[in-house]
Amino acid sequence: MTAPIISAKGLSKWYGQVIGLNNFNLDVMPGITGIVGPNGAGKSTFFKLVTGMIKANVGELKVLGQKPWMNTPLHAKMGLCPDFDNLSDDMTGTEFLKLTGGLHAMSGSALGDRISEISKIVGMTGAVGRKIGGYSKGMRQRIKIAGTILHDPGLLLLDEPLAGTDPLARKEIIDLIQSLHKDHGHNIIVSSHVLFEIERMTKNVALVYKGRAVATGHISEIRDLIDKHPHNIVIAGEGLPELAKTLLEKKFTVSVGFYPDKKSIWVQVSKPDEFFSEISAIVNELDCSITKLQSLDDNLEAVFRYLVGW
Repeated sequence: MTAPIISAKGLSKWYGQVIGLNNFNLDVMPGITGIVGPNGAGKSTFFKLVTGMIKANVGELKVLGQKPWMNTPLHAKMGLCPDFDNLSDDMTGTEFLKLTGGLHAMSGSALGDRISEISKIVGMTGAVGRKIGGYSKGMRQRIKIAGTILHDPGLLLLDEPLAGTDPLARKEIIDLIQSLHKDHGHNIIVSSHVLFEIERMTKNVALVYKGRAVATGHISEIRDLIDKHPHNIVIAGEGLPELAKTLLEKKFTVSVGFYPDKKSIWVQVSKPDEFFSEISAIVNELDCSITKLQSLDDNLEAVFRYLVGW
């Protein structure tokens, strides 16, 4: 059987009175793995422990079969794309990559060739010579990823790489992440607070909440857990009375109610996947006009509380 590339057992990390991870247990297998959790769940703390930036207070952590703390040779096999943007607007993409390459003891023609190669991989060939200050959010993320893969690490850790990007940029970055594994052989751990985004990249998911891995496995297993939690959705538009009546007749609907302004309804469903797969056909059949369709549980906060029984 394939061995885990990361194995965490009873891992705990605290900062004074603040707990970052609490008895955290997780095995990460080769491929792409998604780490999903709300802000403050412990995702960034886990990444810092894996990359050896900080040391755990309790527990055992193995990365590629080794302990990451004070292990420089192991660090060279990893690449971290942080969730924050510390890029200098006055630098060009090429200058940023040359600076990053220098930190990895890369120089000369070999570095120049590698910059050309990865600029093509991340889709930045035509923009790498421009000032970063003129980049869109999606371009800034892609140049950060370029710096992450510059030294060709076997393991990539991408912390919230889709945050703040528009739908087109998100699709481009998702496609890039999949290509980095499929076409270039990188094992990847990517974090997000939106399950749907992770689901588009990989079927291997870990849900993290309050410093614990509360559920891990194939996305179908995670979906089965989430579907047991009543999901809350807001719908606004015209023709809502007929829509509410029709939804009440569906087996996946728990309850429906109108907001005081009568311009929107809330729907509680037991099987969100079935709701989202059928809602378009229902709206078209009734000839409704929908201006808003929002899941109140998109941040998964309520789902995580449900899973841990809080």
